[in-house]
Amino acid sequence: MIHDNRRELAMSAIVLVGGSFLGAWAWERVTPVLTASGHDVHPLTLTGFGDRAHLGSEATTLATHALDITAAIEVAGLRDVVLVAHSYGGAPATIAAAAIPGRIARLVYVAAVLPQAGRTLFDIAPPGVEEAIMSTVVDGRIPVMSDAIIDANFGEHGLTPQDRAWFRDRAVGQPVNTYRDPAPAELGAVEGLSRTFIACTGDPGEPAFLPGHEPVTLDAGHWPMITKPVELAHLIDKAARG
Repeated sequence: MIHDNRRELAMSAIVLVGGSFLGAWAWERVTPVLTASGHDVHPLTLTGFGDRAHLGSEATTLATHALDITAAIEVAGLRDVVLVAHSYGGAPATIAAAAIPGRIARLVYVAAVLPQAGRTLFDIAPPGVEEAIMSTVVDGRIPVMSDAIIDANFGEHGLTPQDRAWFRDRAVGQPVNTYRDPAPAELGAVEGLSRTFIACTGDPGEPAFLPGHEPVTLDAGHWPMITKPVELAHLIDKAARG
C-alpha cells in the first residue's frame, strides 16, 4: 500500500469560504498557487451555491452555512486550520470558528463581513440596505448582482468583461434568510484566535480594521480571488506561515 503523505507534508490545512453567490469554483485561480506552496487546500461550497444550488431553500440560514463549515472541517479530520473567509463568508466562518476553536489556527478575513452576536446581517447593514435588497428577492433568493449594481456599489472592483461573464455563469442567488438569521449570542471563542484582516483598496471607503486583527491591505477590488488570485494566494500563504 502506498502511504499518502500529502497532509503530513502540507504546510497548513487551508479552508476557503466564498462570499455571497459563490461556491468552491470562485477559488479556482487561487487554489493551485496555494497547493504549489505545499498547503492542503479545501475550497468549500455552502448549501445553496455551486453544485449544491438545488439544496438551497427558505430553510437555508446563516446557521446552515456555519454548520457546513464545521462539518467539512470535522469530517475531513482537519486541525490547525487556516480558515479563509471572503465577504459574506466572514459571518458563517466566524460562527463556525467559535464553535470549534480547538481546530482553528488562524482566521483570515478577505474584505469580509464580521457578525455581531445576536444580530442579523441586515441589522448591522447601513440604513436602507434591507429594504433595497428585500425588494429584489425572488423565490426566497437575492438575485446575483447586475453590472449596474456592482459598478455603483463596489468601487474599483477590477472585474473585466471576461471576469463578469465567468462570475455570472456560475453564481447563484443568495438564500435571503442567511441575512435574516441572527448570529449566536456568544461568539467570544474567536477572541482567542489569531486573526488577519485583508482589506481590498478598491472597496469604497477607508478600511475599518478592528482591534485584535492583524491588518493587511491588498491592491485589488472586492473579488481578489478573481482579479488578483496570485497576490491573494501569497497573502494567505504568508498568514498561514505566520
